Amino acid sequence: MDTDTTKTQVADVVDSAREKTQEQASHAVEKGRGALRTQVDTRSTQAGEQAQSIADTLRQTAAQLRQTGDEQKTRYAGIADQGADRLERVGGYLTESDAEELLSRVEEVARRQPWLVGGTGLILGIATARFLRASSTDRYYRQQRVHEAPPTSWESSRSLIEPEAARPSALTPTV
Repeated sequence: MDTDTTKTQVADVVDSAREKTQEQASHAVEKGRGALRTQVDTRSTQAGEQAQSIADTLRQTAAQLRQTGDEQKTRYAGIADQGADRLERVGGYLTESDAEELLSRVEEVARRQPWLVGGTGLILGIATARFLRASSTDRYYRQQRVHEAPPTSWESSRSLIEPEAARPSALTPTV
C-alpha cells in the first residue's frame, strides 16, 4: 500500500508541475503577443503619419508645378496628385487600423499566397546576407590596415596596379 500512496503522490506532483509549466508558458506567449501588438500598432501609426506627410509634400509639389503654366508640368502635377491621394488613403488606413486588424490581414495574405511570403523572406534574407558580408569585408580590411605597418612604396604602387596584391595572402582565392 505504501508504494501505491507514493506513486499517487509522485503523479500528483508531476501533474502539478506540468500544469504550472503550461500556465507559465501560456503567460509568456500572451506577454509576447501583447508586445508584438503594441509594436505593430506603434509602427503602423508612425508609417501612416509619414505617408500622410509625404502626400502633403506631393500636393505642394503639384501646386508648384501647376503655377509654372507649362502643359507638361501640369500633367506631372496630376500624376503627383494621384500619388498623393493613394498615399493619403494608405496613411489613413495605417493610422486608423489597430494591430489586430493589420496582423489578421497579413495572416490572410500569407494563407492565400504562401509563395509570396516565402519569396519575400528569401529575397530579404539574401539582401541582408550580402549587406552583412560586404560590410564585414570592409571592416576586416580597415582593421588590417590599422594593425599593419605602413606599406613600402613598392607595395603601395603594386596595390594600385594589382588589386589582389592589397589582400593578405591568406584571403587570396586559390584555384
